[in-house]
Amino acid sequence: MDDWRWMAALGAVVAVVVFCCPLLPATPLLDPDEGLLASIAQEMAERGDWITPRLLDEPFWDKPILMTWARAASLKIFGMHEAAVRLPGLLLGLLGAATTAAVGWRMFDRGTGLLAGLFYSTLMLPTALAQAAMGDVALVPCVNLAVLLFWEADRAATRRAAMTQTAAIGLLLGLAGLAKGLTGVAVVGVAYGSYLLIARRLTVAACIRGAVALGIGVAVAAPWYVAMELRNPGYNYYYLIERHFLGFATTKQLHGDAPWWYYLPVLLAGGLPWIAYLPVAAQDGWSRWRTTRSDGCQPTTSHGATALLWCWLIGGTLFFSLAGSKLVTYIWPVFPAVAVLAAGAWIGAIRGTLGAAARQMLSATCQTSCLVGPVVLPGAMLAVQKEFSIAFSWPIWTAAILAAGTSWVPMLFWNRGRAGATVAMSVAAVAIQFAVVVFAILPPVAEQVSARGLADHFNRTGRMPAKLLIAEERIGSLIFYLDPKLRAGLHKGQLKDVRLPVLPTSGAVVAIPERRIYRAERHFDLSEVAYQRAGRFRLYDVQDLMLQHAPVD
Repeated sequence: MDDWRWMAALGAVVAVVVFCCPLLPATPLLDPDEGLLASIAQEMAERGDWITPRLLDEPFWDKPILMTWARAASLKIFGMHEAAVRLPGLLLGLLGAATTAAVGWRMFDRGTGLLAGLFYSTLMLPTALAQAAMGDVALVPCVNLAVLLFWEADRAATRRAAMTQTAAIGLLLGLAGLAKGLTGVAVVGVAYGSYLLIARRLTVAACIRGAVALGIGVAVAAPWYVAMELRNPGYNYYYLIERHFLGFATTKQLHGDAPWWYYLPVLLAGGLPWIAYLPVAAQDGWSRWRTTRSDGCQPTTSHGATALLWCWLIGGTLFFSLAGSKLVTYIWPVFPAVAVLAAGAWIGAIRGTLGAAARQMLSATCQTSCLVGPVVLPGAMLAVQKEFSIAFSWPIWTAAILAAGTSWVPMLFWNRGRAGATVAMSVAAVAIQFAVVVFAILPPVAEQVSARGLADHFNRTGRMPAKLLIAEERIGSLIFYLDPKLRAGLHKGQLKDVRLPVLPTSGAVVAIPERRIYRAERHFDLSEVAYQRAGRFRLYDVQDLMLQHAPVD
């Protein structure tokens, strides 16, 4: 069987496991971000206002509109449940994998593309983030296709083809602007612009092409930004100037307290297991380049594609590292470059074209990964148990240990010289462990970071407190899970997240998560204060908490 056929078959299985199976369990929405974004989309679907995202009728300015539209449309069509919230993110995650495959296919060949799609689908951070429908998931396919089409347009056989591709790039940049503001445009510009400089391909035609694409992108995104500004004066200054320019240039904006090296561990951990093969790709690429130069030959198209991918990865990482504001999700668009570069290294191993040094390095990396792999999932489970004060049952531990044990299997095939089977089993092992996480591990963890139980309590009682203070957490999924009548009766200021100690508020109820009780006990003697249980929360009357008991020294 040809390489591409088993890759395509395996890709179909992985796509089902990673992007379809997570819709099956009714895992509660994770707070704060997933629950918060779901509540905003829910309000958009119920109000019918498709311009301004809102939370409790208050405009929400921190995210652009594309993913809110997608979530709201899904909720409108499929109903108010978790699967409808997650469906857009999973579909866009699948599109991210497909467009990563397209990058590898068009820049190299079919086998590299298919393997790159498999690798992207099983990278730790992109796989995890796609489950929660974060807004950045929509940015990845836009960046992938924009970079690819710039590459294609630069080599187009006819002017008409180049113009068509430039128009498509403009559309993609506009969608990126609706998904994440100016970030997508910046990533594409850094990736392809730095490549043009390094490859000495920066021409007047390339600059004109970029300017035209940018102009089309502005035309695509501008209608919503203009409409948003007209309804919410000051929005564009806040989001485009404060959040983007000042967020990049200063550390005074949101998420501005991280060190310059913040993304290095994020990239290394989030890129597992395939980022471990980037040194192999670098070694092989360097050897090929030196051979080409020593033979006096011109660099091939594959050399240029490899250079572009390294510019994409390194340039994008440097760009985000230089920014004042940093968050895990921001660096997501550089992971496709990791997948394609790692796929190129493995394709070389499968076809026997790797140099001796690169193959030796790949062998050592593969065997180390196989030996270390079985302890990663159990180790993570131990850390999760400690963090969330939960105990996984013995069936869950058994399933996790068996799944983790599949990490040893690829080494058996590698020792027999079967590189194709080795990488296939490696991908399968990651997918199997992912399935165990989704079906067995994530649900009990999600119960510890969701407000579904709290909402169920108020749904049973049929009423909400005049004022509800959520202690030590941000408001997230509570609104989403409330019955429609209770949700419709909420008003501005009725829900508020607070930090302890709480100031007295007449008639208020404070909800304290069980796993944060120790923080409350630093300030209050709770031993004799009456409370109600509501899922993972304790409900206290503020007057009982503040007036009848003095703070603990």
